[in-house]
Amino acid sequence: MVAHSSEFENIVVREEEQDELETLARKACPLEVKGGPTDKHGKISILIQVFISRASVDSSSLHSDAQYISQSLGRIMRALFEICLRRGWSEMTSLLLEYCKAVDRKIWPHLHPLRQFDRDISPEILWKLEERNVDLDRLYEMEENDIGALIRFSHQGRLVKQYVGYFPHVNLSASVSPITRTVLKVDLLITPEFVWKDRHHGMSQRWLIIVEDSENDTIYHSELFTLTKKMARGTPTKMSFNIPIFEPHPPQYYIRAVSDSWLHAESIFTVSFHNLTLPQTQITHTELLDLKPLPLSALGNKAYEDLYRFTHFNPIQTQAFHVLYHTETNVLLGAPTGSGKTISAELAMLHLFNTQPDMKVVYIAPLKAIVRERMNDWRHRLVTQLGKKMVEMTGDFTPDMVALLSADIIISTPEKWDGISRSWHSRSYVMKVGLMILDEIHLLGADRGPILEVIVSRMRYISSQTERSIRFVGLSTALANARDLADWLGVRDDGLFNFKPSVRPVPLEVHIQGYPGKFYCPRMNSMNKPAYAAICTHSPDKPVLIFVSSRRQTRLTALDLIQLAASDEKPTQFLSMADNSLDMILSQVTDSNLRHTLQFGIGLHHAGLNDRDRSLVEELFSNNKIQVLVCTSTLAWGVNLPAHLVIIKGTEYYDGKTKRYVDYVITDILQMMGRAGRPQYDQHGKAVILVHEPKKSFYKKFLYEPFPVESNLREHLHDHINAEIVSSTIGNKEEAIIYLTWTYLYRRLVVNPSYYGLEDTETYTLNAYLSR
Repeated sequence: MVAHSSEFENIVVREEEQDELETLARKACPLEVKGGPTDKHGKISILIQVFISRASVDSSSLHSDAQYISQSLGRIMRALFEICLRRGWSEMTSLLLEYCKAVDRKIWPHLHPLRQFDRDISPEILWKLEERNVDLDRLYEMEENDIGALIRFSHQGRLVKQYVGYFPHVNLSASVSPITRTVLKVDLLITPEFVWKDRHHGMSQRWLIIVEDSENDTIYHSELFTLTKKMARGTPTKMSFNIPIFEPHPPQYYIRAVSDSWLHAESIFTVSFHNLTLPQTQITHTELLDLKPLPLSALGNKAYEDLYRFTHFNPIQTQAFHVLYHTETNVLLGAPTGSGKTISAELAMLHLFNTQPDMKVVYIAPLKAIVRERMNDWRHRLVTQLGKKMVEMTGDFTPDMVALLSADIIISTPEKWDGISRSWHSRSYVMKVGLMILDEIHLLGADRGPILEVIVSRMRYISSQTERSIRFVGLSTALANARDLADWLGVRDDGLFNFKPSVRPVPLEVHIQGYPGKFYCPRMNSMNKPAYAAICTHSPDKPVLIFVSSRRQTRLTALDLIQLAASDEKPTQFLSMADNSLDMILSQVTDSNLRHTLQFGIGLHHAGLNDRDRSLVEELFSNNKIQVLVCTSTLAWGVNLPAHLVIIKGTEYYDGKTKRYVDYVITDILQMMGRAGRPQYDQHGKAVILVHEPKKSFYKKFLYEPFPVESNLREHLHDHINAEIVSSTIGNKEEAIIYLTWTYLYRRLVVNPSYYGLEDTETYTLNAYLSR
């Protein structure tokens, strides 16, 4: 196949080369030569094999042909390998990767792996190892003396054993957890088990991680993993990714780690589906009723009506209005970003102010950015207009006891409320909570989910112990398992609203485009032109938000957009203010990059800007003075700046802990998409998602098929149990079990046992699991 490449079509067969080609075919070609030396493709095949075999060529014309072939050979082999990998052909991918490495190292795959150390190990020893057919696994187990006796070089046994230790090898272990009936989450642990030598391994080694179903010859997941010298000496590296599963189930999948540069450096882990119990599909969505939108006068209070600048509640708020404003019922409201969930939560707060003005509202937001946004919004409305007292509890602010006792509204991060509510016996203000609002409760399955789970479980436990009911209102995106979450929050059927992701006050049009680049930075660069084209097509004169993964990318993207606009002869097309106003604004800007991009109507927004620059950019964008804002993903959560068009430029970010690019969780992408469409101005919003080509089908499928929320408490349970023991909530094993029954983990154990390492849901199995 390689011999038929168009790169080699100029190679010709010459009469005077025939004798040498026949000799080379006999002595240096382990593979069959189709067509023989007289055929053009046969000649190319011989010269390729001669190159790998490191044989010498005498004829000058053959020598120049061999040089020409060797220059292109590695590139052609890699291209074929990439094609097979992208198509998902597992057998051909493995074969071509082997031959890519064979070309790079000039060693045939059937030779002994230690030939890759042929500068240090003599040919006689390597030949003896091949003659006796001793593979690496056997050499790992043998002692130095045994190896010396085997190769009949007693003093060389130690050398061979030493180089066996240098040969790259990683150990794989994986746990597989079903998320839905069609998706599995894989947590892969990679442990290097070789001695790192800079001379042989350089500063890093690349490994290809492949998940394949060999029965169907299909690759379901592949990614590059870079192992550095530091990582090789440190703790094992953990990787997480999702893979599809189909019914009927195959007997097993194979996870393979294959070195990108070392022949035979490969590890396999078998994932068996023998005892895998898949969760039942139970997505229940609330139908959006065709109701007449309620006017603000439905609040029946002029002071409350003055809090809002609109005249009517939207369809989702209208449907949930009665339960939120006129009853004490616990509520779980699942709806897409931009549906007005915060105003729905405010209705529950206004009900508490009407019925129990001495009780407190606790608003829990998982991110500091959301706390800040709520503080700014409610300070202007609830504090100023209603005269309520409000305090913030984050890592930056810790109010004193007096402020907490007198506050009507407490806005907190989960960690801060966890610390305060542990000693609830001695803190009267914890027992005076009448309403608990849990924003973005679907983040229960994220890294900080365990703390969120613990504080809700504790508050429900406090409510049962003090016989003073606390009302819970959970806000979330559309959920796949809303019923489980509702049961845990104590929500009855009349308080459960779980709308479809497509139900939005402003309909959203989504475009997903794939880009094939293998490496992150060049791929991001290739997305700039399509991003500019998307602005010109979908939103030539309306606000545009572009989400990128880092501060550096905000700058690079903005500079490229400026260049593209200039080449279109419209350099200031994104700017909507007079020169004198612009000069005055630029004189206030501290950041030099921001000062430069603002001249062209493009703003930057990231954590590196000071508060003044950041608020200035937000103000310019919200007042339509600049049309484009390039920002990092934190803006999606913290600042409510909707736009007509949202462009998500890449769905990965660099994770400093694992030193590689990892995918955003789906909820982050939904949050970014949710910023598209401004209820007051747009009939519909638009989102353009630019992704890595292999992930395109994944996002097409799962952006509108919500994942169930699973508990993350299992790994952190010992910390929280210890904390409850210290605060005297738990005094014995029985109380610990009772405490566990209040958690979300307990509810999900029964529904999706395989996710938590349970084989079945029998009472005995559950009791043994909880008691250990």
